[in-house]
Amino acid sequence: MILRDYQQECLSVIWKALPKEETILIQAATGAGKTIIFCELNKQILSKWPAIRIGILAHRRELISQAKDKMLRVWPDAGSKIGIACGTIQKHVDVRRPITIGTIQTLSNKIENTKPFDIIIIDEAHRIPPMNDDNQYAKWIKAMQELNPRVRIIGFTATPFRLGHGYIYGKTCRPDNENLFSDLNYRIGIQKLQGAGYLCPLIAKETKNISFSLSGIKRIGGDYSTRDVSDLMSEDLHVGSAIEAIREYASDRKHIVVFAVTIEHAEILSKTFNHHGISAATVHSKMATGQRDMILRNFDAGRFRVIVNVGILTEGWDSPHADCGIMCRPTLSPALFVQMIGRMLRISNGKKDALILDLANNFRTHGMPDNPRVIIPGRKKESINGDDIIMTCPECMTVVAPQTRICPECGKVLVQEKKYINERVEMQNVKTEPDQLEVDVIDYNFNPYTSRKGNEMIKLAMTCKPKGMNTIPPFFVNHFFDFEGQGSEFGMRRARTIWNKIVGTAPPSSVQEAAERSGEFLMSMPNSIVIEENGKFWNVKKWS
Repeated sequence: MILRDYQQECLSVIWKALPKEETILIQAATGAGKTIIFCELNKQILSKWPAIRIGILAHRRELISQAKDKMLRVWPDAGSKIGIACGTIQKHVDVRRPITIGTIQTLSNKIENTKPFDIIIIDEAHRIPPMNDDNQYAKWIKAMQELNPRVRIIGFTATPFRLGHGYIYGKTCRPDNENLFSDLNYRIGIQKLQGAGYLCPLIAKETKNISFSLSGIKRIGGDYSTRDVSDLMSEDLHVGSAIEAIREYASDRKHIVVFAVTIEHAEILSKTFNHHGISAATVHSKMATGQRDMILRNFDAGRFRVIVNVGILTEGWDSPHADCGIMCRPTLSPALFVQMIGRMLRISNGKKDALILDLANNFRTHGMPDNPRVIIPGRKKESINGDDIIMTCPECMTVVAPQTRICPECGKVLVQEKKYINERVEMQNVKTEPDQLEVDVIDYNFNPYTSRKGNEMIKLAMTCKPKGMNTIPPFFVNHFFDFEGQGSEFGMRRARTIWNKIVGTAPPSSVQEAAERSGEFLMSMPNSIVIEENGKFWNVKKWS
């Protein structure tokens, strides 16, 4: 097998790092051939030192089978050197051969029977939790390091970051977490692969902003509550948007992948597609493996246009024919966002580009996939790297990077000063929030508060509900009164002006006085206010 230039370059970086670095991390975009890279590495190492033991760690049977198949493509004579440690592939667990390919679940149960590894390769390395947590990965890796203190660990991933954590290398993560990898040794990104012709061009279109609908969804583990966001995206409004998006933009696409939130949501989408004459099937984790594989083969063969999936086709699945992805799953995870897009980017005969139809606000949340916004919890500067904004062409609804001056699809000159340009309603079934929104204030409290900078002020915490929108759950709006001007003199004047306007009495001159007179404010609190979105917060625009 002839390696691509960047694959050779990556191998050179690994060889230089092996003698001196305990951990090595490689970022290779989906479609870069990272499995080929580490299979070629195995061949080179064992050809030179046959006594070396190599462990390859993956988390799903599809990745195990993929690694073995590609190992045999790279090195046809390696069959006798490979042992499998995955209960869903074979009952006999083999950890004695020069190469062991296994899941973390199976290998964790075989620590006592495992001879020390000299090199450990971890596929989808972004799945490794912090090393100071009590987790299966950390326990197994530490056990392998105790068996062989000189073991080298090499991680491969397309997305070296985790939701609620930050980056998986160095110190750029939540302050109380500990990363396994000390640095990122090599990166091959989406844009570079597209420029070299190894990945398809990307065309992305989005609906108007649905952030208001998502603002009421609670978060669990850093992402949206699965049940709540499934209920939202299962509403006729959003299911209808998927139908209209295919009719309007994907009428010429033959292999469409839809990303759903839950099994129930996926089945609603699939049933609706078929009802409207769009042939579709569903795959999910509760389906028998054989049935799932058969459906995916039929999709590849073109026996139906749409495959709706729930967490199955984001990792370890390759279908170069897939030419359109529809995001019906909102997520706060940049890794999941990039993985979903990556499924569409592989090249195939007759495939000119990959079309992404974002019905879930994901581009607005994460930016462009080659350099997504990554949140670092617990840091004042939460977001590092990433495109701070995206642009959407008002003529053809194509999502482009913020520096783009001319739309590559329709040639329209874009106005760069606007963050989001979505004047033309194309996917009209998806709701957009108004610039200003009148809400009922259903609960509130008025208490002293200390800001991150140490400024003493009053925090008015209000629970609000939009007028006439009974399906939207209540959400919070906060307003801060700087009566003493510790933040700024303007803030002090504004706080006192609002008090005078609402209460009608002389405003307090201190936070303590305001707290003591809180009853005056609460007795005069308006029943409704007008708010305006400001990034991820809401500001009070008018005190009705």
